[in-house]
Amino acid sequence: MIHGFTGSPSEFRRIGYTLRDEGYTIQAVRLPGHGTSPEDMRNTGWTDWYGHVLESYDELAARCKQVVIMGHSMGGLLALKLAGERAAAGIISLAAPIFFTSRKSALAGVMQYVMPYIEKKPKKISTLLDESCAYTKTPIRCVVSLRKLVKEVKRVLPRVNAPIWIGQGNKDGVVHPSSAAFIQNTVGSQMSELHIYKESSHGLLLDQEREQIYADISAFILSLQVAYYGVRDLKTAD
Repeated sequence: MIHGFTGSPSEFRRIGYTLRDEGYTIQAVRLPGHGTSPEDMRNTGWTDWYGHVLESYDELAARCKQVVIMGHSMGGLLALKLAGERAAAGIISLAAPIFFTSRKSALAGVMQYVMPYIEKKPKKISTLLDESCAYTKTPIRCVVSLRKLVKEVKRVLPRVNAPIWIGQGNKDGVVHPSSAAFIQNTVGSQMSELHIYKESSHGLLLDQEREQIYADISAFILSLQVAYYGVRDLKTAD
């Protein structure tokens, strides 16, 4: 499980418990520069984040026969790149940003020389989305690196051939919903599912349709399990 830009592994806490209770081994990574301070993050870039993802995958693959790669937002991009370079039983991409709803990120290349961070607007009402523990300010130089990662993922998408489940919120204010269709149409996967959640924002896993999303993801993983082991109960496949 790979979290998003400025976020933390806590994005996956709820679905992680759900899948663990179904008998799966769960590993949620904490990307370099995340979960500590924006100052730490400012000294990292997409190659650092991806390098840690590779290490985490290799560690898990040494313990498990099959690995399903799941990523939210930027984590979805990292998951897709990983799936293009490592064997995957399946891919779960949640709100991966191929296209952004705002063009402001395109200005980051210039802005990084003027101001180091951009402050996020404080929320008036606390919600479950706060569980992501995302930073309250964003290092602008990391936005530049994120845009480079998007270009890299576009390049490798045709090499992704594992079964893929794609989720996108229709009320996402960060990632344009067309990103999901682009991913589905560009990957080389023979099996793909695209789910659009009408009432969900960018934080799909913590928003109001989260229980349905958990159920849909669980069903997808189960279908992979049946295809690989020929059984519906993972415990009988040991």
